[in-house]
Parts: sequence; C-alpha cells; structure tokens
Amino acid sequence: MKINNLLVITYFLIVNIGLMFLLYPTLILDTVENGHWLVVLLHGFSYMVLLGVFLYGMSKLKQPNILEYVPKNRWIVSILVLVPISLFIIGTVITAIRTYAEFTTVLFLNQTPFLFVMLLFIIAATYIGLGSIGSIFRTSFLIIATSSLIIVVIFFLSFFNAEWYYFFPAKVSSFDFLIQTPFITGFLILTPTFLFLAFLPKRRGDYNFKTIFWSSMILIPIIFVSAYSPILVFGYEVAKNFTFPYIEMLATVDIEWSIFETLTSLFGLSLLLYATIFLGMLLHILRLLYQTMFRTSNIHASIALIIIVIIITMTANMISTWEQVQSHVLWLTPLRFYTIISLLVFIFWIGRRQKHEI
Repeated sequence: MKINNLLVITYFLIVNIGLMFLLYPTLILDTVENGHWLVVLLHGFSYMVLLGVFLYGMSKLKQPNILEYVPKNRWIVSILVLVPISLFIIGTVITAIRTYAEFTTVLFLNQTPFLFVMLLFIIAATYIGLGSIGSIFRTSFLIIATSSLIIVVIFFLSFFNAEWYYFFPAKVSSFDFLIQTPFITGFLILTPTFLFLAFLPKRRGDYNFKTIFWSSMILIPIIFVSAYSPILVFGYEVAKNFTFPYIEMLATVDIEWSIFETLTSLFGLSLLLYATIFLGMLLHILRLLYQTMFRTSNIHASIALIIIVIIITMTANMISTWEQVQSHVLWLTPLRFYTIISLLVFIFWIGRRQKHEI
C-alpha cells in the first residue's frame, strides 16, 4: 500500500485524539472558570492557522522531506533547527511516556511500578520507530479500522449524563487568561502531532496538502467534546479536581452490551494504542535527525536511538509526581515556540531558495 492522503490523515487524526483527551481538558479547566468555549475556539482556530501555514510552506517544496534540503555545511542548520527539534522531541517523549504511565496505572495497573509501565510503552514505541514511516502509517490505518466504531460511539455517549445548565454562565468574566501559562501552553499542546508532515518519504505525487488541511478541521469539534464533556457532567468545580477529567467522565457511562465493565476501559485501550504509535513516530523522526546531522548509516542511527531511549526512560523515571509532569510540560513551552518558528523559517527559506533557482 502506497503512502497517500488517507494514510497521512488517518495517522494525524488518531495521534491528535490520543493526546487531546488526556492533556487538553486539564488545561482548559485551569485556564478559566466559565466561558470555556472561547478558549477552545482560540486554541482550535490558532492551531488550524499554524497548521495551514505549515502545510502551505511544505506544499511549495519539491520533496516533502526537509532533510533533503539540509546543505553540505549542515552544522549551522543543525544547531539552529535540527538540534532544537531533537531536544523538543526528547522532552515530549519524556513527558508523554510518564503521562501515559500515570494513565495506565490509574486505569488498569494500580500496583505496577511506573518504570515497568514506561518500559512497556518505550520498548513497543522503539520497535515501531526503528521501522519505516510507511509501516507506521499502515499500522495506524489498521488500528483506526478496528477502533473507529468504538471512538464514534464514545463521542456520541460523551454527553450521556450531561447537565446542560453547567454550560452557563457562557460569558467570559475576564480576559486575564490570555496572559496565563495554561492558555499559552494550550496553543502548542498539539504541535508534536504534525511534525511528521515535514519528514514524509520522497514521493510527492500522492500527497495533497490542501486535502490534509481541510480534513484536519474535524479536530475543532473533537476539541469541544474533549473540553466540555467533563464540565457538563461534573460541573467546573468538580471536574477541575480530576487528573484525567475526560476519563473520569467516561466512568459514569455504562452500556449493557459492552464486553468491558465501563467505556473507560474500552476507550483507554484505544488511547494506549494511539499513544504507542505517536511515540513510535517521534522516535523515528529522532533517528532521521541523528542520521542527517552526523551522516551515519541506518544501523548506527538505530543504535544511537536505542541509547537515547535508555536515557529518556531513566529521566522519565526520575519524575515522581503528577505535578512534576505538569511542570515539565510548562518547561517545554519556550522550546515548543522556538522549534515551530525555526522550522517554519527553514521551510520558507527552502521554498524561497528553490524559487530563485528556477
């Protein structure tokens, strides 16, 4: 199966879902006490604008892989662009495996040490990352084909126990949240999910970046579902006390025909699969970056990736509390901004250079 729009869009959607439903509701609840719809719209449309600019820049390139354009004197580009991307990926993987370990122990393995849970994720993700990007896309398609019905049913049941009066007051009482850390962090909380679009395989004919962009608009209603479901079920005062508000909300919904006790287990298993695919892609990109910067063979880059993964796991194991996980997410925010800005500048610089060469 060739890599085409369908495979790219499928991967893009499932990794956003996997990340969004765990981290985003907490950020929304920490940002404002009422009028959450405004924060969701600002985050959603700003993300679409950022993605649109990113895809527009990529559409101007002859090849959809920025590593093809790294000059022979690569160290300037490496220091200014590739190294920050690598550090951003490493930091994201550290917080991600710790977050999903927390989620897994809360939902399934209460007595299992975090280290063993993280090893389960990172070993599977490393195996995926050592493969090709095509195999990652095909695996994503297989997973979404088997779990799409589950996800659709869960979306419809998200408001099963909703008390709609919790939507009010809808008016935003203050705009001070615009300069607060949770709101600023929320702007780029999903940025790791579209990094792969800058590292697609060489063939260009099967990609249509406009189609990818318009398909991604479905994320806006999904963001609304993830943010508002816990608020409408529990109310703001109760929902803000949960570590994973959306998962707690699903625990209140039970259906007789399910083979699981609650929808929480069903949805949780899907999220864990999405998380593994997401981590695998990040590690795959990290391997490509290492191979480009140091001009090494595929085998040497794979060995280096395994060493980096060991360091990542040891670092993540040093994060002992959920509060420290949230602190690490905040510490990554400046690096997120720099990484995205430098990557965009590099992409448009490549496009401008190509234009002058013509």
